Amino acid sequence: MPIVVPVSQLEPGMCLASNVVNRYSVLLPYGHTLSASDISALNRKFPNRMVQVTDPLLDEFAEFDDDSQDHRVSLEVRRNVATASQKVSQIVRSGVALTADNIIGMQRTIEEMVKHLQNNPVTRAVIDQSSSWDDYLQEHSANVFYLSMIIGNTIRNFVKQERERLSAAKTISNAMDLTPLATAALLHDIGMAPIERLYQKAGPLTKEEIELVKAHPVNGVNMLPDKIDPMVKLVVRSHHENFHGSGYPDGIQGDKISIFARILRVADAYSAAISDKTYSQGKSRVLALHEMLHGRYKLFYDPVVIKIFTGITQPFPIGAKLRLDSGQIAVVTKHNRTNPFKPEILIAFDKHDKQLPREDIEGPFFMDKRDDIRVLSFGEEDISFINEYSADPSSGDLEESQVQEYSEMFDLAYP
Repeated sequence: MPIVVPVSQLEPGMCLASNVVNRYSVLLPYGHTLSASDISALNRKFPNRMVQVTDPLLDEFAEFDDDSQDHRVSLEVRRNVATASQKVSQIVRSGVALTADNIIGMQRTIEEMVKHLQNNPVTRAVIDQSSSWDDYLQEHSANVFYLSMIIGNTIRNFVKQERERLSAAKTISNAMDLTPLATAALLHDIGMAPIERLYQKAGPLTKEEIELVKAHPVNGVNMLPDKIDPMVKLVVRSHHENFHGSGYPDGIQGDKISIFARILRVADAYSAAISDKTYSQGKSRVLALHEMLHGRYKLFYDPVVIKIFTGITQPFPIGAKLRLDSGQIAVVTKHNRTNPFKPEILIAFDKHDKQLPREDIEGPFFMDKRDDIRVLSFGEEDISFINEYSADPSSGDLEESQVQEYSEMFDLAYP
């Protein structure tokens, strides 16, 4: 079984339960036994990283979900899409207009990755963030593509329903075709390429810079070739529209927004939220998902899309060690798609992180079946906020004090 531990707690002889990856390259493979030099290098390069190591002693107590396939698919798709995105960005940065031929080359990669995801279904969407800030837009585009396609594949019937509802035609023969979503996901931030320098700014944006950023959906559409699918242009233009009606550039509200743009809005926000900046760390997965589903900006997102997304993304990796209010430590054994912040756990360690005697190990059980179980922390992060939240992500209204204010670069994507 895997146990998730911070790099600072690794010891020689531990065996990796998953690959250690950076920039789509496997640095240390699954099954590798860690040496002192390995640990020293990890502490130097990734001091804040959490890694999975094996702990076979608890296998007899619970069957753990295996998410190794999810990691393999994620790496393959995001690596290929990042390469395609980089080629497009290089063209834009050189000042040369995109042509239909440029898009055709990119489209081949998109079609291959769409097919790859269909042929290799995953149970959970996972993103292993790079520790490098180089080419942020390429990594972000790859993440958004991958997340958008996982969402789209999960709710194909809803996509079909929404596309036909917004169409003048009674039926659309290709209503379940996700290619326009895939293409728009890869190109959604193309309008940011000329002002990418702003991602490096460690401080508040000026009013002029804010307007430049808010213009990127429209500028991105204007940079696309005339012959590209009109649906792609529509989605690129509207990927920052909020379900509540407070987005930009047009302030479209609710289900008047294209379903593809609603999907892209969620994927874009999540990727931006968890991304490290030049001057600060990104949000943790659990905090980003909790804020998006239950936080004050929850009305920015389509309630169907965000509910599905939190179920397939999941806030905790398998093997995560959660400290409970009892002082004991539980290990996540299975995900809970209907209530992702209440996974199946096994209470297996005492307050000193020592394994409990066999007779004192408790579980496994799903946390939503036990009202007496409260989580305090995951690693060094206080996550007690997951114990209290609104049960209905579509309920409530935004107050005047909660209107979005833009200061730093990432505020324009997340929330």
